[in-house]
Amino acid sequence: MFQSKKRKSLQPVIAAIQNDLANNYKDNAVEGIMKLRKELEENGDELKTKEQQELKNLLMHFEEDVRNFKRTY
Repeated sequence: MFQSKKRKSLQPVIAAIQNDLANNYKDNAVEGIMKLRKELEENGDELKTKEQQELKNLLMHFEEDVRNFKRTY
């Protein structure tokens, strides 16, 4: 519902990762995941505790998707 400014600033990164995974762009997704992880490490204290946990769970989900990534061609 209501998100912090920091969380809103991360939305384009999250959307890009989701798009890259959906389109089988593993390398781009990995770069996005690293960027998201770095942002969370450096600026996570600007987020509410609940937002931090949600983003950490989302990051773990993305990492799991990349580990299970299989080429479809």
